[in-house]
Amino acid sequence: MFSEKIIQHIQMVNKEVENILLNREPASLYKPMYYLLAAGGKRIRPVLLMLSCGAVGGKIEDCIKAAAAVELLHTFTLVHDDIMDNDDLRRGMKTVHRKWDDATAILAGDGLVTVAYQTLLQTKSNMLKEILECFTDGLLVLCEGQALDKEFEEIEEVTLRQYEDMIERKTAKLIEVSCLIGGLIGNAGATEMENLKKFSFSLGKAFQIQDDLLDLTSHKDIAGKPVGSDIIANKKTYLTIYFFKNSTPEDRNKFLTIREKKKILTSDIKAIKEIFIKTGTISAARNKTEQLIDQAIESLHGLRSSEMRDQLEKVVLKIKNRNS
Repeated sequence: MFSEKIIQHIQMVNKEVENILLNREPASLYKPMYYLLAAGGKRIRPVLLMLSCGAVGGKIEDCIKAAAAVELLHTFTLVHDDIMDNDDLRRGMKTVHRKWDDATAILAGDGLVTVAYQTLLQTKSNMLKEILECFTDGLLVLCEGQALDKEFEEIEEVTLRQYEDMIERKTAKLIEVSCLIGGLIGNAGATEMENLKKFSFSLGKAFQIQDDLLDLTSHKDIAGKPVGSDIIANKKTYLTIYFFKNSTPEDRNKFLTIREKKKILTSDIKAIKEIFIKTGTISAARNKTEQLIDQAIESLHGLRSSEMRDQLEKVVLKIKNRNS
């Protein structure tokens, strides 16, 4: 559970998003836009933005619009990702394209990214140009990461370096954008911005590798999706890439035999997990995540000592210990 202060930040973001999207017409556009936001979510990115702002001496009330904009942008990526991956569930609910249809989901995603810009433009800051550049550049890099992720589905062999390049763009970039915008709103100096950049870059990579790990090892669904959904979808994750590089032909054949089945059962996912444990794949992913988390905390300690910096560290430790 997050601290009371962080929960207050989340509530502020939720209220702002409600004010932006509720009671707007036509309902055929705004209801699908708000649907996934209303389903919940940890609001990690807006919280990181707000705490980053506070950690460099800025005021939380100055970054509410930007925090909401980041969450709207993140939700846009989820809506469109679910269409591209043909997913049925998100946060335990039907995905937007399943509840309505593909056309409605595409339009909802387009609406979300547009309203994100509208909201960001309302940020009161003498760094608004730089904030918009950071946001826009981040969105393009994020799209590059998604393109690479889709490419990897058609490539037989992907290296860990290629994988890291993809997650640096697809996952780490939006976390980096969140922290850097917080820093810009708080008028951070060059050294503070560099520390926020290093912090968020390491944290973003750790977050994705941990997601890969939890997809297989969690005792419950991740983000409302079935355990092992990455395996079923033939995603190139840290686990699968490490496994193919460090396993025996016999273990690889066992894995491929399961993955090539028309219907993969829960028992099959458990069998893959056992193979990954045997080959050290699970341990390697955990060690990599912990290494990146440690790097993030080290960069965070480059900021001035403050309550907000302490809150940022608590968020990092919460992410490190999450099991869903």
